[in-house]
Amino acid sequence: MVARGIAKQILGTIVAVLAGWLAALLYVELSGVVQLLQQPHYIVPEALFVGPITAGVFMAYFIIPVWLFVLIPLYLFVPPSSPLWRWPICTACGTLAGITIIAFTLGDLPPGSTKIFSAAWDFYIMAAIVGGISCLIAARTRDRFKQPSNQATQRTAPRSDA
Repeated sequence: MVARGIAKQILGTIVAVLAGWLAALLYVELSGVVQLLQQPHYIVPEALFVGPITAGVFMAYFIIPVWLFVLIPLYLFVPPSSPLWRWPICTACGTLAGITIIAFTLGDLPPGSTKIFSAAWDFYIMAAIVGGISCLIAARTRDRFKQPSNQATQRTAPRSDA
């Protein structure tokens, strides 16, 4: 019974992480289309297929360790009654966590880069999307994958005062 509950919760983390990952890949694809429309002589149309594949593989090096060492333990040990499970709070925490993880990995925020589609900011935008969407999906599907706390599910035996 316990193993089944843990497996169901891990499935919930997988669903959340895949949703965040796919949302970031959609961002990569859309930014490639925008760049192709803005500069058709500069971007090769085949890059619209190769770009998301390359970005997906690159993101896996960040997503999988964070999923294993951060998201799964948080998902398993934060009680369902915690305010962290409210979707606005959870989404904000995930977005900030994604940006923080990339900032620690790459050193700091990109200096002097203000262009929204610059390569320096793309990493931060993708990290914010993955973290935010993953936490949003985790919070919104919490009741489907996370069991309620033991106090709520324990049944009290009927009292026999006879």
